[in-house]
Amino acid sequence: MRDLFEICGECRHLSDAQVVYRITNSEKASKEVERMLVQEDKVTIEDICQKLTPARRDMALAVVELYRRLSERKVNAEIIRSSKDIYRVMTPCMHDLKIEECWSIFLNQSNRIIRKQRISVGGLTATQVDIRVIMAEALKCNATAMILCHNHPSGSCRPSNDDNRLTESLRQASIVMNIRLLDHLVYTDGDYFSYADEGRL
Repeated sequence: MRDLFEICGECRHLSDAQVVYRITNSEKASKEVERMLVQEDKVTIEDICQKLTPARRDMALAVVELYRRLSERKVNAEIIRSSKDIYRVMTPCMHDLKIEECWSIFLNQSNRIIRKQRISVGGLTATQVDIRVIMAEALKCNATAMILCHNHPSGSCRPSNDDNRLTESLRQASIVMNIRLLDHLVYTDGDYFSYADEGRL
């Protein structure tokens, strides 16, 4: 059996169409995907997988999900030192989302990540966040600090009035529970807004 790293090394040197052909074994599918990559600005892995047969699509999506989880494990061992660290850590979870999601990152005394937790899932323009849920999760994992992060699918990282009210409510709750709120990050693909960097925490 050929070594997996040898196969991966070969694939790095292939064109997009050739890589897709390796997955699909279909000249038609590889040409369709190559055309998508050239003509469309934002093509997701899910868009590409729609061109596969059902069995190959399920396998490809499972491999992608496994890769995301392995990537998350690597960043989960990191120490958060800046808003850039938060953005990088949350990219595997929040990149290219079509709806709003809110996540919390819980940290220990050294600002090392204990775990990340999705708090809520919403629609195109909003998601409901319950402060009590966040604080309960923080207590469960014995966090001494936390970070809130949610995305704006619109691409604008400017915080809304609701974002401001949520940040202030969570800040007050964190003071009562003696759990530091380090930042609230508004995530977009390619940019972000940090309440901490703007001096608003």
